Amino acid sequence: MLDRTIAPPIHPVDSINLLPLQTILLPNQMPLYYLHSPESEIIQLSFVFKAGYIHQHKKLITTAFSSLLTSGTLHHSAKEIAEMLEQEGIFYSIEPSAAHTKIQFTFLKKNINNILPVLEEIIKYANFPEDEINLYVKNQIEQYQTKIKNVSFLAQWNYSKIIYGDHHPLNKWHTPQDYQNITRDDLLYFFTTHLHPNNGFIIISGNIDDNTLNLIETRFGKEPFHQTQHQHTEEVPPPQSYDKHITIQMPDALQSAIRIGMDINLSRKSEDYFDFMIANTLLGGYFGSRLMSVIREEKGYTYGINSGIAVYSSYSVFTIASEVKAEYTQAGIDEVIRQIQILQETPPDDEELRIVKNYLSGEILDATDGILKQDNVWKTLIINHLDKDYYNRFLQRIQSIQPEDISAVMKKYITMDKLKICIAGKKN
Repeated sequence: MLDRTIAPPIHPVDSINLLPLQTILLPNQMPLYYLHSPESEIIQLSFVFKAGYIHQHKKLITTAFSSLLTSGTLHHSAKEIAEMLEQEGIFYSIEPSAAHTKIQFTFLKKNINNILPVLEEIIKYANFPEDEINLYVKNQIEQYQTKIKNVSFLAQWNYSKIIYGDHHPLNKWHTPQDYQNITRDDLLYFFTTHLHPNNGFIIISGNIDDNTLNLIETRFGKEPFHQTQHQHTEEVPPPQSYDKHITIQMPDALQSAIRIGMDINLSRKSEDYFDFMIANTLLGGYFGSRLMSVIREEKGYTYGINSGIAVYSSYSVFTIASEVKAEYTQAGIDEVIRQIQILQETPPDDEELRIVKNYLSGEILDATDGILKQDNVWKTLIINHLDKDYYNRFLQRIQSIQPEDISAVMKKYITMDKLKICIAGKKN
């Protein structure tokens, strides 16, 4: 009889098996990738273009473009597009990032003949009606008036400024005037300049047969669309800021938002990347992390704190973020610094590292569970020019890393006097 008082044994994860990715070059030279799973009734169709924040010619254009892409086409209004998407049961998302925009549609395969004409209109013939732009600008300015009073937004906007610099495309600071400066011509220019076959790829997952591939080719692969066929860069410009600290005083705030971090010379292809990812997880990358244990549970300064890494083609930005009780602002900052120093000087014990290893292994297993999640994994590999064994190498390093490696990588990349600190709230 099974003894339910005894936990089942935990086995190390040595590898994952990704479905094979097939590749076709469409007649218009757009790459088409596909994952085939014969039992799947759902199709996930994604268009990925080099159309990120680094490509915008004016502030907020990438964000506005992503929000307004489905706001109308040459043949249908925003209301009609919304009704067609809802009628066919299409779930969609449009996600801009530093160097790319991902446009993803998920739907039942049996509806594909009705769905693809709608998606073709969005990808090829969006026209950004003036009334929809005006409504978007009005709503964003109203939301801005609320956000500007929120310590978290203020901290994040100002932190991006001291990390990247005033004129860097990843500086999130903006004003209502930046919304008012958005024009239909700006959006059409961004749309036609970046959404074309030579500047992106398509990936489709599900029960992919010859008929499905032919339908995709007919709608998106026969002819070039949009006149400009220039291929854009994926290289994110280096930070250009010399500011180190900034405090936005908000005397009536009950909490202070804190951002602490720095840019580091680390990319996904760096030899230390896996080690730093594991070290970051231990420090503040999951609910059982050291920062959560000390600053939330032991000290009671905050409800939550985390650390993370924004990874670009040639460097990364390491950030610790939290909102603390106003009276603990300086104490919270001091404790974060102290925990980094402790981790640099004293390796974690075997049990703490074992828990992190199990957590990360489980996260990778979960990220590859099912064809739709594997679709997202393959998108990450393609966008970052990584090979199919990348995650297996990560799993192997998770199992082999030693406590002293954690301290060594933290000491190598985090320099205490280069950390930048942004506070929005009431600093004592």
